[in-house]
Amino acid sequence: VHLSLLYETYHVDFYILFTVALRCVTSAVGVIHVTGYVGSAVKVSCSYDQGYESYEKYLCKNDCGSNDDVLITTSNPVTSKYRIHDDKTARIFTTSISDLRSVDAGKYWCGVTIFGIDIYTEVELKLVQGFFKIHYIQFCCSKLIK
Repeated sequence: VHLSLLYETYHVDFYILFTVALRCVTSAVGVIHVTGYVGSAVKVSCSYDQGYESYEKYLCKNDCGSNDDVLITTSNPVTSKYRIHDDKTARIFTTSISDLRSVDAGKYWCGVTIFGIDIYTEVELKLVQGFFKIHYIQFCCSKLIK
């Protein structure tokens, strides 16, 4: 009887641990891919489920393991580089990142602060260089050729 109780307790603990681990790394939408241009701005929009309208939302970089990784929150929605807006009716929060530099490329996380482990959605930001120069040359040269 004692061995059976030990097995059941282990089984329940494993199930709880497994569920929490999955919740930490998954989301309903998968990875959000965003492309921006160096020197310009980009918007990252993240959806969330009904019932989380009043919860704090944020954008972080790296592994979101510390407060230093958090770039912007809905409780402090404006900095020199980031702005965040929560459309509670549409259940989408949008973060604007301005003055993009090559170091801004990479992995971000949209987060919703909840009791326990926060809800995350992965964001991959890709940056393209030289868009404005190429666009200007094409515009300039097409005028000259005509």
